[in-house]
This record gives sequence, structure tokens and C-alpha cells, in this order.
Amino acid sequence: RWTTPGHEVRPKGYPMNRTPPPPGESRKWEDWELPCYVTSFLTVVILGVGLNAKPDLTLETWAHHKALERLQQQELSAASASAEALSE
Repeated sequence: RWTTPGHEVRPKGYPMNRTPPPPGESRKWEDWELPCYVTSFLTVVILGVGLNAKPDLTLETWAHHKALERLQQQELSAASASAEALSE
């Protein structure tokens, strides 16, 4: 049955059904490998740079900026009110 582990001590054949190259030689790349590796590398670089450089559009950041604007407006109105009170 195909669900049993079997009786082989080590598997027959080679990975991807390829015989290993002779000693001292490297494996020849297939036609699809270079475009696939280049595209994968560029995808990782573009996503890494792009996702780190995206603007912060969270609700907390927006609320923080609005709160800072309101504080500045309150400080300006308080400063102008105190200046008017001193000039009178």
C-alpha cells in the first residue's frame, strides 16, 4: 500500500530525477531559473522599500495630528487673549 513506509533503507533515484554532475563541475541552469531568481529578488527589494516608505495613514496618527493642531490653536487664542488683556 502507498500509505505504509515501505521496506527501502534509502530511496532510489535522485532529486528531480537528475543525475548529479561529475565531480568538479557545477550544474547547468535551466532556461527558467535566471528570470525566476531575478524577478523574485526584485520583488523582495521593491516590496521591502515600498512598504517601508509608505505614508502612515492610521487613525491614531490622524487623531494625533488633529490634537496637536487643536493645542496650537488653543495656545494661539490664549496668547492673543492675554495680549489683548495687557494692551487694555
